[in-house]
Amino acid sequence: MCLIFFGCNPENKLEKVIEKELATGIRNDSLFLELEFGITMQEFYDHCRELNRQGIVMEGSKNMSVEYIFKDSLDQPIAFNFYADRDADGPIHRYYTSFYYYAFALNRHLYSDRLMEMLPAILKDWYGGNKPFTVMKDGKEYLYKIDGNRMIELSIYDLSTVTATYYDLSQINFQELEQ
Repeated sequence: MCLIFFGCNPENKLEKVIEKELATGIRNDSLFLELEFGITMQEFYDHCRELNRQGIVMEGSKNMSVEYIFKDSLDQPIAFNFYADRDADGPIHRYYTSFYYYAFALNRHLYSDRLMEMLPAILKDWYGGNKPFTVMKDGKEYLYKIDGNRMIELSIYDLSTVTATYYDLSQINFQELEQ
């Protein structure tokens, strides 16, 4: 299989890992807080409303996301904001998320570069499976965790925030990934 968004260079590590993982046929649709790939936007809304009713999540930044604060025995709480792909016409195959230290407020030890260093261990703990790896793309460092059909792509957004996009590789138009 030749993936359009990375060209046909067989030396491309990311392309090789994607091809290898898709070839396993393993499905990893479970994501976080009992959300999954393949649900509808209505199911996403209903599930998030229920999580909010239970006090597990709250309204995220500018009412544009859902926020979950996790401590997971870390030195500082981390805010995890997430939302399903708003462009999904049918089942959801992409989620946009971000991580930042809840007490960021210009504390140098809580900048996004430190968080980016911690996230591989957090993702490995959450999902098991393959170890995350780094790829340089367009002069920027990206961290990838790929297990079967589930790919998580992380990058530093700004001083406080690391963004992460969850993809169902079996359903995504690969031309969208190069943007």
